[in-house]
Amino acid sequence: MKKAIFFTIDALLASGIIIIAVLLVANYYSVEQQKVNVNYASQDLVRVFSTMTVGEVNNEYVKGLIASGEITNANSTILEQIGDFWANQLANLSANFTKNLTDAIIPSNYGFSILVDGEEIYSRNLPVRRVLVSSRKIISGIAKAKPTEGFTARVLLNGIKSKKTNAYAYFGGYEGDGNLTKKLILPNDVISFNSSYIEVDAGGNFNLYINGVFSGSYTKGSAGGGNMLADKWNISNVYLANFRAGENLININFISGNSYIAGGFLRVTYITSSYNDTQTLGYEKYMFSGIDGVINLYSSIYSPGAINNMQIFLNYSSNYTAFLRLGNTTIYEENPNGTKNVTFSNSTLRTVLDYSSLNQKTVPLRFGITNATTIGGNADAVLVSDVSGSMDWCSNTSSWSSSFFTSPTKGCFYLFGLWWWQSFTGTPSSYVEFNRTIWYNGTSNLCGCRYHPQCGNDITKLSLYKNASTQFVNVLFDVSGNRVGLVEFSSNSGTVYKDACLTSSPTTDVFPDGIVRINNLTFNKQQIVATIDTTQDWWGTCTCCGINKAVELIESQNSPSKKRYIVLMSDGAATVACVQQPNSTAIADAVQSAWDACNKNISVYAIAFGADADTATMQRMNCSGGKYYDAVDTTKLQQAYNEIAGEINKLSFSEQIANVTGLVKSVIYPNSYIEFNYTAPDIQFNKIPLGFETERFGNNISSGNLTIYANTSALDAKVTSYSGSKWTDNLVVNSNTVYRLSDYGNNYQILGDPFAVNIPVSNINQGSNSITISTGINSTASTNGSSDNRVIYTLLLNGFADYSSVVAKSDGCSWTVSFEDGTATTIKVPSTYNGADICSFSSKIYDINDALDNAVYQLFSNLDIDKDGKLDVNIETDNLNVNTLTISKVPSLWGPAIIEIRVWE
Repeated sequence: MKKAIFFTIDALLASGIIIIAVLLVANYYSVEQQKVNVNYASQDLVRVFSTMTVGEVNNEYVKGLIASGEITNANSTILEQIGDFWANQLANLSANFTKNLTDAIIPSNYGFSILVDGEEIYSRNLPVRRVLVSSRKIISGIAKAKPTEGFTARVLLNGIKSKKTNAYAYFGGYEGDGNLTKKLILPNDVISFNSSYIEVDAGGNFNLYINGVFSGSYTKGSAGGGNMLADKWNISNVYLANFRAGENLININFISGNSYIAGGFLRVTYITSSYNDTQTLGYEKYMFSGIDGVINLYSSIYSPGAINNMQIFLNYSSNYTAFLRLGNTTIYEENPNGTKNVTFSNSTLRTVLDYSSLNQKTVPLRFGITNATTIGGNADAVLVSDVSGSMDWCSNTSSWSSSFFTSPTKGCFYLFGLWWWQSFTGTPSSYVEFNRTIWYNGTSNLCGCRYHPQCGNDITKLSLYKNASTQFVNVLFDVSGNRVGLVEFSSNSGTVYKDACLTSSPTTDVFPDGIVRINNLTFNKQQIVATIDTTQDWWGTCTCCGINKAVELIESQNSPSKKRYIVLMSDGAATVACVQQPNSTAIADAVQSAWDACNKNISVYAIAFGADADTATMQRMNCSGGKYYDAVDTTKLQQAYNEIAGEINKLSFSEQIANVTGLVKSVIYPNSYIEFNYTAPDIQFNKIPLGFETERFGNNISSGNLTIYANTSALDAKVTSYSGSKWTDNLVVNSNTVYRLSDYGNNYQILGDPFAVNIPVSNINQGSNSITISTGINSTASTNGSSDNRVIYTLLLNGFADYSSVVAKSDGCSWTVSFEDGTATTIKVPSTYNGADICSFSSKIYDINDALDNAVYQLFSNLDIDKDGKLDVNIETDNLNVNTLTISKVPSLWGPAIIEIRVWE
């Protein structure tokens, strides 16, 4: 019986509880002391006092405390009220309150005391004679000399005084050819204009007009511009007055040079009190640039969400057929023979466009006229191809250098009216049928044989060549403006017998110059492919003959402006010499002919095909920027031709400039547009958009980094790409490909070219994000990007601080706050605050035990993106809404305290 008993449940307790409750409610009208078991008295008191509220007690003294305001919460339990008096250091009140509630309950011969955290509140000081029983109860949220109630607060913005942000007018990857007009939309409540800036890769010198007012002359190349680089000009502040709130018209009037812009933007930095600027979530409107000259537009559109409906309006004038293409889908094509207004409704567009394919995708846009050819490829390339007899060998069968009839047990032999090849020595047991060939080597007729075209599951080297060279032609013609020619070479002459040697009526073909066939340089892909497809194999190998003929063809048909290439392929060694290269051997002449071509500014590429190719000689023949390829198998042959075609495209590609010779002017007006509604992401509460730019990437890879600060989120992000004469074709964010132009086709010339490629916000992480963007002229010829590329993005700042942790008070403070624009102010929170406390955000001076101070500091931190102690948004006292909640019985506020009730005999 000496140990304390905690929360013991026993049926006998029921009678004690009933007795105590009845006594309390009946105002303790008991006139005789009942015998109470001391073992349960302590527990019963704890149980009743912890469940019965003060308001339920029928006691005049208690009612008086409630009436006088000494007790402020009648819903507190008796134990909580005892603890409250103790915490507020009201010792006498606590003792009297306890005495009034217990004296009539506890028999007079029992000792009794109540303690809080070991401190005695009240005691009936009788000596302990037999036994002492103690029961305890934990009460959260109280501590000595600490308040029994806590506070939490939140602060949110109902507006702003001002912010500095940017608005942009973007040019597409190529906009021309002629004078340009752009629309720039600004908020209606612009307070002032801070600065303006233009960055463009322009084709010539131009004058800038803002809302019809002259705003400066700008010279191409004078401000950092170059190949895939933009000129960068700060527009004089003298011209800031030319801007206005709402819609602005920006005119680029060219005065010399070419009339186009290959990417860029005009930026206006302004001060506004607008919370959300001009953005409307769920709605986008792409505005066509006005083009006065020849319509030649390469650009893009982007939808942040699933498109629900779309409308297109075109207002243009042309005497030629105009077309509009989104992605790889032609929306419109017509010759209006004058001015045309045309609207495409949502119902019409749904029949030609798959809206789901446009969701969160940068979609290339192309608008132009079909009669204006585009200057693109600038190459003349001649395929110089070995069609000697060995090209008819099966590709996977070992070849041999002695295919003449020199051995009765190994080589060609005549049997049953056909020539055969025995592939091993000894007694013949397995034979393969061959065609027997006679050819002249300059001194005598030679009798030999070669593979029969039937190779079982194998394929001849000639067939592989046809496939690979056809692919070369396809890649080169992916860029318009390129031409391809063909020279097939063998040896000087020969006689072919289709049956047996010494037949009296042979078929004779004579190629005095060693050239089997030529195809002049042509723009006609079908013609050159058809010629390749009918290629046949013949006799020996006059390599110098083929190169000399290709040089002759190029010299006679080439335009001085075009770049010149020879692509040589041979599967063996040169066997015939040339008079143009008077050397001692055919091999020396072959090498000399290649270098003679290079000395005439013709690049020579050399492909050694198969295991029997003369690789040592071929390696000496590539020159003037050409390369050598060792194509030992089918895959490598295909790869060689593909790589050469891609490199030629890269080296020779010129511009996307329209050829306007003889064309009547065409115009698209700047009121043309594409608008669409989309399903916007969930609206985020009380967010403030603010525009930013990363530094230029500064490398040609072109790669950079985007950092999203803590307590912010990205609303949008665009990666700029100066593609020059190429197309922006690939964007990778955090190792994920978010844009790939080849998704819309391998021929880039028929596709649009975005300058600003959007990153879906779902691909942007908090913290650091890696960015890589590249260009190309077709799907097989990827190139690097510009060092001027960067990310232009909008961050959402949290305009609220949610309820803070519960602390002891919520008085507020007078805050000194500095802003990024160099100004400072004092903000009282709440606005009625008249106390003496001074808080400083930049110095982090505030009371952490004040709920309002905590909430205000968090809000200010949200508005300080770079954590330099200065707010990026200007606010004042009236911009803040303050909510404070009083919290009681909060377990985490103070304590806990232990109340102990002791009863003894």
